Amino acid sequence: MNEDLLNAKILIVDDQESNIEVLEDLLAIRGFTNIITSNDPRAVLEIAQTQKPEMILLDIMMPYLSGFDVMDQLKSAGLLTGFMPIIVLTADATIETKKKALSMGASDFLTKPFNLTEVELRIKNLLLNVYLLSQLKVHNEMLEVKVKERTLELIKSNESIQKQNEELKNIAWIQSHVVRAPLARLMGLVELLSLGESSEDLSTEDILEHISKSALELDDIIKDITLKAYQSKVFENKTNEN
Repeated sequence: MNEDLLNAKILIVDDQESNIEVLEDLLAIRGFTNIITSNDPRAVLEIAQTQKPEMILLDIMMPYLSGFDVMDQLKSAGLLTGFMPIIVLTADATIETKKKALSMGASDFLTKPFNLTEVELRIKNLLLNVYLLSQLKVHNEMLEVKVKERTLELIKSNESIQKQNEELKNIAWIQSHVVRAPLARLMGLVELLSLGESSEDLSTEDILEHISKSALELDDIIKDITLKAYQSKVFENKTNEN
């Protein structure tokens, strides 16, 4: 993680070249390698939009645009977020200046003249926050994807269950209505046969033939029910449950 912090892109904005050089040297001594600089506050918005620095070190008192004006521009562009904190560079350490800078979106202060240890600690602390926020964002995005995937799985599972319920209703209807007719006819014929009752219109051979036909019809209906049950995966689910 230290390497990630040291490779972070840092933009230094100060109208005084000497101040920029001091900060560049201080950062280089501490191992920071990705430094961008500008002595024109009017260029900051474009630099921030195109190069996307992880941090801006921003002077307050500058010609053309003050540091406050620059923060206004960044805020209007939607760039003033925790993913690009601003450390204000100022020789004015008054409460009023600090309150104004903080209310406008600054995250911290570096007071001129700069102290090497203070520069390192304040920058690293804020960059660490950026790093942790980035990791949290990635984690949340991955979690959101997993939630969506799980939701789709549940929807598909629910649709499958509903389809099986419809198939079961259909099977139940077949059992209670379609099976009843040949079964009742079969039972009646068996009863006639057992009683030894026959007539000129319905001989014993006729009764046996009708029994055979009814049995075959009943067998076809049962096969159809079984097929529908397999197609709806009813048997498969029951096997898995056991």
